[in-house]
Amino acid sequence: MDASLRRCLRTAVTVAAVLWAHSAAGQAAAPVSEAGLHGPAWLDEAHGRRALRWVAAQNRQTLNELRADPQFERLRAGAAAVLTDPGRIPEARIMAGAAYEYRQDRDRPLGVWRRTDTRAYFAGAPVWETVLDLDQLSKAEGRQWLFAGAACQERRCLVRLSDKGKDAGVTREFDLDAKAFVQGGFLIPESKARAWWYDRDTLLVAPVLEADSVNESGLPRTVRLWRRGTPLRSAKTLFTGERSDAGLSVSLIRAAGVEGFVVARHPDFFRREYSLVRLDGTRRPLALPPLAEMLGVHEGRLLMRLNAPWGAANQPPLPAGVVAAAPLEPLLRERRIGTLEAIYQPAEGEAVRGAASAPGKLYLELLRNYRSAIVEAAPSPAGEWRARTVPLAADGFVSLLGLEQGRLFLKAESPISPEKLLLADPVTGEARVLYARPPAFDPTGLTMQLFEARSRDGTRVAYTVVHRGVLKLDGRNPTLVYGYGGFDVAVTPRYEPIFGKLWVEPGGVYVHAYIRGGGERGPDWHRGAQGVNRQQPYDDMIAVLQDLHARKVASPTTTGIMGRSNGGLMTAVVMEQRPDLMNAVVTGGPLIDMLNYHALPPGASWIAEYGDPRDPKMRGVLATYSPMQKLAKAGPYPPPLIITSTDDDRVAPGHARRFSARMSALGHKNYYFEDRQGGHYWELAGGPGPGDWRLRSVARAVEFTYLWRRLRE
Repeated sequence: MDASLRRCLRTAVTVAAVLWAHSAAGQAAAPVSEAGLHGPAWLDEAHGRRALRWVAAQNRQTLNELRADPQFERLRAGAAAVLTDPGRIPEARIMAGAAYEYRQDRDRPLGVWRRTDTRAYFAGAPVWETVLDLDQLSKAEGRQWLFAGAACQERRCLVRLSDKGKDAGVTREFDLDAKAFVQGGFLIPESKARAWWYDRDTLLVAPVLEADSVNESGLPRTVRLWRRGTPLRSAKTLFTGERSDAGLSVSLIRAAGVEGFVVARHPDFFRREYSLVRLDGTRRPLALPPLAEMLGVHEGRLLMRLNAPWGAANQPPLPAGVVAAAPLEPLLRERRIGTLEAIYQPAEGEAVRGAASAPGKLYLELLRNYRSAIVEAAPSPAGEWRARTVPLAADGFVSLLGLEQGRLFLKAESPISPEKLLLADPVTGEARVLYARPPAFDPTGLTMQLFEARSRDGTRVAYTVVHRGVLKLDGRNPTLVYGYGGFDVAVTPRYEPIFGKLWVEPGGVYVHAYIRGGGERGPDWHRGAQGVNRQQPYDDMIAVLQDLHARKVASPTTTGIMGRSNGGLMTAVVMEQRPDLMNAVVTGGPLIDMLNYHALPPGASWIAEYGDPRDPKMRGVLATYSPMQKLAKAGPYPPPLIITSTDDDRVAPGHARRFSARMSALGHKNYYFEDRQGGHYWELAGGPGPGDWRLRSVARAVEFTYLWRRLRE
């Protein structure tokens, strides 16, 4: 793949992931009116004085009780050891002629952005040079800056900084040679704005300016051309989406020799309408599938995973899940697909998660029956694509990071095997280890097993169980079940050092539940659980809990559930529908008020996933499970831990606050904790973990002290 095209596609995919992956991020707004709400609306004001006084009182109460437990300090120290582990592998990004990594450690809690020579990095012998020290910058500017990414054009980068881990950030132009921000360079104030290089002196920017520049979710709805040395407000508008859109993204900048770029307008969270836009503002529609994930470019072809059946003109439709390719040049020059090629048809139980291009071949990253596989696809002499599985070590999770020196650059891990970075021969699968993380918790006797439960409608739902030694099937094992179930996000068998250190090492059983709504088994696994079918993920989680009890792995007394964001919604729903199945619930950064979520930014962008509460039919469906409204005075519920962060600007903390207040008003005990840093973050389940490790370790101690107190007999 041409380097510039690959960079454009990667930038677009990264931006789309940041904006849309778990839930799209929006701007701060006034709380919705009191009508129809449970709990005081002033709790929706993230930094309101009255709200923060309430938060301080709740935090005090929770910490006073949990800190008195002798386990708390041990768990906090264990979390701190994991978060500052010097053995973490250096997951660098290759760009601008070097390997770049953002690294936080014990002495630099906000971290440094550093680099090393690419050859040294792939030789496993890096010599790191600090490019930007975030602790020094934060001290000088009175902020808590965290590194949120960089997009580079030659030796200049657009560096994005986030205060305390929020999705909103400041974008500044940075000189890689001077290792300094460019005086008078491009600068975008703190917002959800996004920007892409067009050339050295020109940006394409989706800004947050006047009210008309954003959609109903508070996200940018325009793309503008911004020339160096001119005010951002004077940038020429080239594209404007609708107020009702979920957002937009930019890709294929100056691809195939065409002056211009491709804008994907997002009518909803999942559908796309593509246009080729030129610098004079003219735009032409592109006949690309509206429900597809763009995977990159391979030898002049645009790669995509179809998320619904689709076919080009005069061709029969290809089924959902297929990796397809369309010639790029006729698409951009003549706005026609030409011949749509079927590259790879996933088998039952497979889901394509990524792709990497090599001369004459394409490598696909798959989930295959809840484990990983890498498939090589290549055209036969007759022109048909044939697939071969690369013979890699099985029963784990492999991320395809790219290709280097004719080898596959991989990250390999499993719940019982620490992460490794590998260079693997694509023919034999033989791999050379570049970097390997030492165990972050005691690996002695660890076992990983895959089981299946049957959901209410008969669907088989798998789950992975991690434990130590021979598991006594007496129902007395403290068991923590994690799930997500939404937005095509795949829960995968990763190495989870926090879970391992604070839960498995002391004797707990840890479970990953692969419930519907996620991306573990392809597009239909997700799409079938949207809207009117939203009860399915909750039925699936209930089935997993019942199966664990039937197998005597655990009992309701020793079972806890955990989820964050959409997973936090899931845990709250399951707690209310089947409180008899569990004794602990951690609901993190949760969506709670599903009858009013659209009025709290950026809730309007999630309507394609959940349904529109303004539609009477969908409001009726949402009312059957919305945790805020379904909470009953009678109960009884296990007292949950409701945890969020003040600066979460993706799922507003008002959801969690009002849920806790409502539970208390109805006489139900609950624990509430609000982190003083971090946006919509979580270091658990593969998520990012921005912020000072000293505060992060306290938040993790809160969670696991609560769990051990509730689940240990």
